[in-house]
Amino acid sequence: MVPQVDLLVVRGSIAAMAAKELGSGLPTVFISSAFPVEIGLVGSLAHPGGNITGIASEAAIETNQKRLQILKEIVPDLKRAAVLRVPDEPFTGLAMPSLDLAARQIGVTLIPVDIRSADDLAAGFASMKESEAQALLVLGAVLVSALGKQIADLALAARLPSCHVFRDAVVAGGLVSLGADPAANIRPAAAQIDKIIKGMSPADIPVEQPTRYELYINLKTARLLGLTIPPSVLGSADEVIE
Repeated sequence: MVPQVDLLVVRGSIAAMAAKELGSGLPTVFISSAFPVEIGLVGSLAHPGGNITGIASEAAIETNQKRLQILKEIVPDLKRAAVLRVPDEPFTGLAMPSLDLAARQIGVTLIPVDIRSADDLAAGFASMKESEAQALLVLGAVLVSALGKQIADLALAARLPSCHVFRDAVVAGGLVSLGADPAANIRPAAAQIDKIIKGMSPADIPVEQPTRYELYINLKTARLLGLTIPPSVLGSADEVIE
């Protein structure tokens, strides 16, 4: 495709990394890539320094710490939390050290559960039960986004309060999500594309990052799990699903 286009637009971290590995020098704009500096997409947010710029979905690894803290607020006696992750995702390894630190600070033991396809979900949730997990934190990944409904259903069946990155998982029955609005990334990406078309180098166009993260809560799921959402969490919600 590269020889036929003047500018490449990609969505997600995996596609962005694939575009970078081409080494073609083709101007590229990524949409919704997590941790673009840490995974080596750009030199810095302010000065990308190459042929790639774009819109980050997350630029602060601490966001996953906040998700764990939300679970702790909802489940005050939380001691063991499963972390569903896709090991092949480039930022999974980056997220874990900050999560480990946050877990130690609030007295929670993390139980990593790795999946590489939908076929791994049943065994993954069986291991959560065996490990006596009390809640589930789902790390962001393309695969996880595609399996959001299945993960939400399995978490509910296992009676695990779950925290997700993607709102769709909460609409599908997950308990809570904290993440940037994917649709909100489109307009600033279009502005970046316009600048490149008009002759500006991606190296000189700062990577933009979310100014806020949206919190979604599924109260129906909370009731099914026998949970009362604390006012401190409920009052911060951008949307409550009844």
